[in-house]
Amino acid sequence: MSTRPVAPDGDQETLVRSWLRVVASTAYVPRSAQDVAALLASMLAALTAALVAEPFDTGPGAEVGARMVTGALTGEETLSRSLGVLAGGLLAAGHHPERVVVLLAAVSSGYAAALRARTLEQQEDMKRAMLSAARLAEQGRKDTEHRFREVFTASAIGIAITGVDGRFLETNPALAAILDREPEDLRGHLLSEYLVGQEDQPDPASSAPDRKRVVRPDGDTAWVLVNDSVVRDDSGEPVYRVSMVQDLSELELLGTRLTHQSLHDALTGLPNRLHFQSRLEVMLGQAHPAAQVTLLCLDLDAFGLVNTTHGHAAGDRLLRAVAHRLAALVEDEPAALVARVGGDEFAVFVVDGPSTPDIPGLVALVRAELTEPDYDGKIGLAATASIGVVRCAAAEVGSAELFRTADAALHRAKAAGRDQWAVHDPHVDRRARRVGAAATSLPSAWELGELVVAYQPVARLADRAVVRVSAVPHLPGTRGALPPPAELAEQTGLSVALAPWLLREAAGQLPVWRELFPGGGPVLRVTLTRTQTADADLVGAVSRALAQAALPAHLLEVVLDTTAVRDAHGDARDNLRTLGDLGVGRGLHGFTGGPALVELVERFGVGAVLLADPFDGWRPDWLPGDAVAVRATAELIAAVGSVGAEVGVVGVRDQAEASWWAARGASTGEGPAFGGPVGVADVARAVRGGSPPPSERIAPT
Repeated sequence: MSTRPVAPDGDQETLVRSWLRVVASTAYVPRSAQDVAALLASMLAALTAALVAEPFDTGPGAEVGARMVTGALTGEETLSRSLGVLAGGLLAAGHHPERVVVLLAAVSSGYAAALRARTLEQQEDMKRAMLSAARLAEQGRKDTEHRFREVFTASAIGIAITGVDGRFLETNPALAAILDREPEDLRGHLLSEYLVGQEDQPDPASSAPDRKRVVRPDGDTAWVLVNDSVVRDDSGEPVYRVSMVQDLSELELLGTRLTHQSLHDALTGLPNRLHFQSRLEVMLGQAHPAAQVTLLCLDLDAFGLVNTTHGHAAGDRLLRAVAHRLAALVEDEPAALVARVGGDEFAVFVVDGPSTPDIPGLVALVRAELTEPDYDGKIGLAATASIGVVRCAAAEVGSAELFRTADAALHRAKAAGRDQWAVHDPHVDRRARRVGAAATSLPSAWELGELVVAYQPVARLADRAVVRVSAVPHLPGTRGALPPPAELAEQTGLSVALAPWLLREAAGQLPVWRELFPGGGPVLRVTLTRTQTADADLVGAVSRALAQAALPAHLLEVVLDTTAVRDAHGDARDNLRTLGDLGVGRGLHGFTGGPALVELVERFGVGAVLLADPFDGWRPDWLPGDAVAVRATAELIAAVGSVGAEVGVVGVRDQAEASWWAARGASTGEGPAFGGPVGVADVARAVRGGSPPPSERIAPT
C-alpha cells in the first residue's frame, strides 16, 4: 500500500560522513576531503529531493551515478558499499522504501552508463587515431598500416570495416568472438543480420551509439553497444563505414550483481530490510483482501555470547544456519518471504494457506528448527529467539504498520525473558504507543520548560501535620493519564540527566522548607529511580546541589531504589554509603520486606523506607484485620522500626486510609490524601493555613 511521500527529517550530515568513510576506504580520489564531502553532500541532496518530489522521477538517481564516475568514485567496492550506506540512511530518515529501492537502482544504472560512456570516449580516441592514420597513408603507408593492423587485431572491441551498403569488408577477431562466428563467415554479411529485431540499416548520418541485442548460433542473445561512423573522401563522399561493437555482458552482469547486493544480505543471501519492506508491500497488495497473513519478527537470544565465546566465524555460521532453516520451514507455503532485517533479527512473512498452522503451532515449528544444534566439528550451536507475531487480513493494515506491530509484539516478548513469544494485542499496543510517545517527547518538554519540579506534602500520620515535601518531575495536566515523568524518563535513559536538575532545582528551595518545617529533621525528600540510584555521579550531583543551597546536608533526604541497592546495581551501594558520610538523610523506596532487606536497612543505617504497595491496589482498610496481608504488613513495619528506620507510605488515597496506616505503625504518608503535586507557594500557603494544598497547580517558584 503506497503512501504519499513526505520530507523526513534525516541527519544529512551524519549520512554524508558515513558515505565519505566508504569512499575513503574504497577509492583513490585526487581531491581534498572537503571537496569530496561537498560532492557527496550535493549528490545526497539530489537523492533526497528526488525521493519526495511529485511526480517521482529516477533521473536524479542516474545523474548521481554518473557524477560518481566523473568524480573518480570508482573503486571496486565504492558503488556497492555506497548503496548500502545510502539505503540504510535514507530508510532510517523515513523515506518510502519502494522509492529508495528504485532510486538506488537508478544510481547503479547511471553509474554503469557513465562507465560505458567513458569507454566510448576511449573508443572515439582510437577511432580518430585510425582516421588520422588513413589520411597520412600517403606519407607513411607501411608504418600506418602496421599500427592500424595492431590496433585492429588486438582491440577487445569488435571492429568492422564495411562498404557504404553496410556489408562487411573486414572484421577483427573481437567482433567474430562477440558474434560467435568464424571471421571468414562474416564477409559480405550485414551486421543487422545478427541483431534481434533489426530489419533496417541504421541511418548512415547518425553516429550516436545504440544499445542492441545480438543473436548467436546457439540461440543465446547478448547486449552490445554499436557505434557507426562514416569515413568520407576529400570531396565528402562516403567511402566506407567503421562499426565498433562493444560486448556489454560484463556491465550487465555487474549491474545485476550490484542490484542484488543492494537488496540482499551478503552473509545469508536473504532479502535485507529494504527489500523485505518493499516485497512485503507488493505481496500484501497481491493477496486477496480477505486472505489471512502472518508476520513473525525474531530476535536471537544471547547471540553476542556466541561471538564472544566462539568467535565471529561461528556466529556467522549460526546466522547462515538460522536463515537456511527459516527459509526451508516455509518453502511449501504458496506465498512466503524470509529476510534478515538486522544483525541477529529475522522476519518471516506468510500468506496463510490451508496447511499453515495456527500461531502456537507455527511458533513451535520455528522453535524446533532453531533449537536443533548445527555441528561444526565438536561444537554444536543452536539458538533460541524472542518472537513477535501478527496475524490479520491482508487488507486490514499496510506493510509499514504490519511490520511495526510485529516489532512491538517482539519487544513485549523480549520484556518477558528469553525464548518467549507474544501476539500483537491492539489494546496493549495502543497503550504502549501512548506511553512511548510520552517518553520520547520528554526531552523536548524538558528543553521547552514544560517539565517542572513539583512538590508533594509528606505528612506525619499520627496527627496529619506536614513535616516535609517530596520533589518530583511533573508534566502539568498528565497526572493519572500516563506514568509519572520519572518512570517515562527511565525508559529512555533521560533519567540520568534529570537527577542533577531535580536535585539542583529542589535544593534551591531549601530555605523555604527550612522555615516551614523547623523541627530539625529532613525537610526535602528527593526520590530517585533505579538508574539514577546506580549513577556514578549521583554523590557529586548531591554535593553540588547542597553547596549551591549553602545549607546543612541533614535537611535533604535522598530516597534510593531498593532493588538497585539489593542487587548492588552499578554504584548503588557506594552511593548509599557515601551519602550517609555526607550527612544526607537516606531512604529506600519500593521496599518489599524480607529478612535480607531488613538486614540491609540495619547494616547501612537507612533512616526511612517507603513501602511498595503490598495490597496490589486494593484498599487496605477494607480488608479484615486478621487477613494474611494485613498481619504481614504490620509485622514488616514493626521489623523496620526495630532497626531504627521509620516507615513511609506512598499513594495514600484519603484520610480513612491514612488512619489505617497510622494504626499499623507507619510514620509518614504522601499521596492524594495530602494534596499535590503543586508549586512552592501553594505548599507554603497550605501549611501556614493548616489545610492540604490543591493538586495539579504549579505556581511560579
